[in-house]
Amino acid sequence: MDFEKLKMFCKVVEEGSFQKAAESEFVSQRAVSQMMKKLEDELGLKLFDREKNKIFVTPVGRDFYIYVGNMLQKFSVNVSALRYESTTKQRLICGYFSPFDGALLREKLYGFLDKKMQLSIVHESIDHLLSDIANGLVDLATVLDYGDPGLVVTEPDLASADVYENEMIMGVSDLNPLSKLEEFPLTEIGNLPVLYYMPEENSNYLRQAFLSTLPEECQASCAHISNIEQMQMLVSLNKAVAFYPKGLFEYVLTDREHIRYLPLAGMQERSRYKIKVIYNPHSDKLSLIKKLLASFE
Repeated sequence: MDFEKLKMFCKVVEEGSFQKAAESEFVSQRAVSQMMKKLEDELGLKLFDREKNKIFVTPVGRDFYIYVGNMLQKFSVNVSALRYESTTKQRLICGYFSPFDGALLREKLYGFLDKKMQLSIVHESIDHLLSDIANGLVDLATVLDYGDPGLVVTEPDLASADVYENEMIMGVSDLNPLSKLEEFPLTEIGNLPVLYYMPEENSNYLRQAFLSTLPEECQASCAHISNIEQMQMLVSLNKAVAFYPKGLFEYVLTDREHIRYLPLAGMQERSRYKIKVIYNPHSDKLSLIKKLLASFE
């Protein structure tokens, strides 16, 4: 099956006869008739009822016409987009790890892009991002660096730049007496489950990072949740507490009612996190990457 048969099929349906379709395409009626017969044989579908000097599109044929029409239109749009991309002066492929560092990347890209730049975005785990950057599949990525020892980049095909820094804070329900305090006491951290938000399943990086910052005597039950609305519901109703990256979670969360956000007591240094931009220092787009890095300053 090829596109010529599909295009001719659409033409026959639109013209209402083999003859008119043949005339519009400057081919013989016999050629059109044979093409449609081959198409029906390949599909195993009866697209037309044939009578003397007349054809009728079958119900299956009409459904197929709608499907093919949509497919050909989408194909045409995609080809046009590829042609545009091939003439674009610059193309940038950016990645991000979490919704929080992704929000920061979005804000910087918003003011950085111009009409001559083609942008692609990927959302991957840290390991996949680092591998893709080293192999030239991704130009740069933002990652949330947190915990002890944190993210250490040593590969020769990777470089990093710290572009943002703040602290992790705890969210606690207004129903909880702890919400009246100025800081969240570490002695209370094991009394309710501690949640963190990540869309991906099997995402343990933030859990391990959070637990690594706590003193040994603190025993916390830390759990990943992939539904942000559910997490906020559990926290606001005092069924759990959660940790958030201060300064970035405001971009992601729209529902912050009935929750107080407190720094962790005595953890001013250990609760710090950074957003790093990872890139390949040998990239042929290094000047463009450096230009984007400058926008974070």
